[in-house]
Amino acid sequence: MEYIQKARELGEALLKTPEITKLKEAEAEIRKDPFAAEAFAEYQEKERNLVASQMFSKVPSEKDSLALLDLKMRLIRQYPAIRNFFVHQQQFEKVMATVNLTITTTIYGMPSTDQLPLPDELKGLAQQLLNNISGGQELPKMQIPEDFNLPANLKNLLNRQ
Repeated sequence: MEYIQKARELGEALLKTPEITKLKEAEAEIRKDPFAAEAFAEYQEKERNLVASQMFSKVPSEKDSLALLDLKMRLIRQYPAIRNFFVHQQQFEKVMATVNLTITTTIYGMPSTDQLPLPDELKGLAQQLLNNISGGQELPKMQIPEDFNLPANLKNLLNRQ
């Protein structure tokens, strides 16, 4: 199971990224303020409950999802340390999205920008990302079945842009 060892190595490498360092520092900053720490713990508990319900195939109610989002926005406005945490969390999520995209394109091949369901003005940025992921190497091209169709709601969303 060499891939498990590689996954551990990847995790160890990610621990050394500036994004994780800043995220951990932001979390430590929250803990310095007892009011922010308590409010953040409340948010995390509600988020865990929502995620847990999703894991058990329950669709969270719109009310619960909106309440969590409302709480997050209030915390961001009220506590600079929490706002800072969410900024750094978003930066780390971008790193993870790039990692996941790299793994996926290694397995399934590299799409061309024409295959991506993106507005034309974003395709240049997408191509830059794909070039970075490939590391300058020619990767196999992704094979998309000819009968593949985007879900209608995604098509509608993309056509509105």
